[in-house]
Amino acid sequence: MAAPIPLRSPGRPLLTALLTGLVLTQLGLRLWIRRWPRPIPYGWAWLLENPWRRSYRDPERLAAACALRAGDEVLEAGCGSGLFTPALAAHCAHLSALDIEPRYLAQTARKTAGLGNVTLLQGDLAALPCPDASLDVVVLISVLTEVPRPVDALRECRRVLRPGGRVVIGEEFFGPEYVRAGTVERWAREAGLRPLGRQGNPWAYLQTYAGPA
Repeated sequence: MAAPIPLRSPGRPLLTALLTGLVLTQLGLRLWIRRWPRPIPYGWAWLLENPWRRSYRDPERLAAACALRAGDEVLEAGCGSGLFTPALAAHCAHLSALDIEPRYLAQTARKTAGLGNVTLLQGDLAALPCPDASLDVVVLISVLTEVPRPVDALRECRRVLRPGGRVVIGEEFFGPEYVRAGTVERWAREAGLRPLGRQGNPWAYLQTYAGPA
């Protein structure tokens, strides 16, 4: 009688297939977004809220790193589902949370219910619904590369800043729209912003820029 053929464990091939699929999906998303920049669709909200992202983009730590002051008027441009909004609002006098997608704003409204210093705005970075020189800080987390002309968007951010105001920009490698810190710095300089500092690492960084003197 022939000896039974041992069964191979599917674990390693399955893991390899899953990792390969993840890499190919990431590459496809990055190429698509770089060719046709656009906001993260509402159906992809899980990308914004997954627990793994919170492990390296903890809202409280990010809000502290933005170095907001108690009297600051702040704009969170591209707030998405509101992951960071309550934490940012706790560090400033007033926070305007802006997004182009009304369903994301509805999620943000639920997260900030009861907070008296948060205003929700529908709009985009191409034409911010804010007066000139009306804000102290503009915060953009994983949003800058979702607009077709990031330099123009940063010029809009500069327009709404008061003298001495700042723009805080965060990007992360695991987002499909990721760009390197050097690219963001080049865009910021073209928009008339001056680098003040960088935190984090190449995979998840936070950069601060000075606006009008």
